[in-house]
Amino acid sequence: MKVNLVAVQAKPVMSDYASAEAFYRKMKALMERVAREVDLSIPTLVAYPEGIGLPLAFVPQTYHQIGDAKAIAQVLLRAIPKNLPRFTRALLRFRTSVIRTVFLETALEAEEMYTATFSSLAREYGVYLCAGCIYLPHIEEEAVKGRHVVSKAVYNQSFLFNPGGVCLRRTPKINLAPPTEPKFGFSPGHRGDVMPVDTKIGRLGTLVCYDAFHRTLIERLDAMGVETVLNPSHNERRWEARAGFNQAITVGEAWILHGLPGMIQGREHLRYGVTPMLVGPVFDIQSHGQSMICRNLGRADADPRKSLLAQASVDEEDVIYATVDVMSAFTANGRAYLPALKGPTPTPLLEEGSEAEASHGGA
Repeated sequence: MKVNLVAVQAKPVMSDYASAEAFYRKMKALMERVAREVDLSIPTLVAYPEGIGLPLAFVPQTYHQIGDAKAIAQVLLRAIPKNLPRFTRALLRFRTSVIRTVFLETALEAEEMYTATFSSLAREYGVYLCAGCIYLPHIEEEAVKGRHVVSKAVYNQSFLFNPGGVCLRRTPKINLAPPTEPKFGFSPGHRGDVMPVDTKIGRLGTLVCYDAFHRTLIERLDAMGVETVLNPSHNERRWEARAGFNQAITVGEAWILHGLPGMIQGREHLRYGVTPMLVGPVFDIQSHGQSMICRNLGRADADPRKSLLAQASVDEEDVIYATVDVMSAFTANGRAYLPALKGPTPTPLLEEGSEAEASHGGA
């Protein structure tokens, strides 16, 4: 079946986080751009970038108190004294670090803004939607306690919604990226949390940012029969700078050669990768990048640069897409297709140099 794979390269500003309404308006504006450029009559998977939900933990609550703060530390220094009673109660309740306390105290508010926005957009536009990432503790909901925070650990999590607006899975980041994430005291997820989701547009899996650079996580998804990998990402180094681990290549080249385009080559089941990137500053955290959509060319020694179906403009807000062939995760009788069991024969992988049936998009 034909499916649109869409990567949203977002460049939000702080006023986009002033309130739940402001956040929804910005995310909807990006989805409107998708709707203008992509044929949504075809089943569509839209992916937003890592970091898109980070400011929801502290900006909507303090927007009119933080003034011209240029760094997250400045935001906290200005906002905490103005909200001292609430923050003091939170410190006594959670008994953990200052920054983690902020994320724990605002977790229910932040999650509500994030899920309400992306659930609504998935439903309004009838798309599968990878909602980028947000930093949250584990939040549970049940009849007696309602929505409540379960633990003190705060994870970088990516939510996946179906076209009905239902959250299908929350996937945490396993390998935290230095220096920002460890400095703020965020916790890594567990490998067992990386699991596939069977959908009507195939079997999907999520690896957050740096996780897609780790071969054993790629192997895990491939062994589980994942066809399309979602890789919401954020990068703090300039795209044209020399890569820290290899001065012979740039940061941008490292993302192609050692990230998802390189990692999926020659795999048994992994066929496509979607890497949407955040660009622009989030206070003192700079974001640079070039979103990309790639394919498995069918050989382990294939050149990853030839696998790219679409690339965004560097460091500019953009939308890119490719229309590809995928195997539906459901057979005619409605049962999920499990690669390890008897089932339909997958469409052959595209060989390097062959004609791709993907259509390319981008501005």
